[in-house]
Amino acid sequence: RPVQITPSVLRAQCAHGTSSVGDLDDCQGDPRTLDKLVDGVNDTTDDRHMWLAPYERGEPNNLFIMFEEPVTLSLLKIWNYSKSPGRGVREFQLCIDDVLVYKGHVRQAGRSAGGDKSLDGAGQSILFTHDRRVVARERSNVYCHYKQSEVDEMVFIDDPPPPAGVTRSAVLEQRPGTSVVHRAE
Repeated sequence: RPVQITPSVLRAQCAHGTSSVGDLDDCQGDPRTLDKLVDGVNDTTDDRHMWLAPYERGEPNNLFIMFEEPVTLSLLKIWNYSKSPGRGVREFQLCIDDVLVYKGHVRQAGRSAGGDKSLDGAGQSILFTHDRRVVARERSNVYCHYKQSEVDEMVFIDDPPPPAGVTRSAVLEQRPGTSVVHRAE
């Protein structure tokens, strides 16, 4: 079931000590504030449903989600900024409890995982599960920033080979991987 995230658990540290462009002196009243990340309207070009943070080359923008209790994540679904796609996120890192669990690229808004330029409404999925139903459902929403071939296979990069005498499925049930890449056979 989806984890409900409310604006009260969101924090951002962005360029110029702000949480959005609305905090800048010359942008007071700009509707693209942090709370728009969780307003439920995701696939849009409407400013009233987007977050825009000031950007300064070489300075990261940090977004924090502070859960009140432990949660289990099987996937993270994200939508990039789509009003002017060149302004969106290109690369990001995800840390959980100060541990880096994902580092990768974000698909430019307006492009499906297959690369076409139509908005597909599906967002981009970062998987943290081996559940076959979730992987099958989200496969087309997993983004790889290099050209994929028809024989690419989704693999979890932290999957070690199974020990002698242990089946791969038994290993996969012990601990889900934390990141995916595509690998041609």
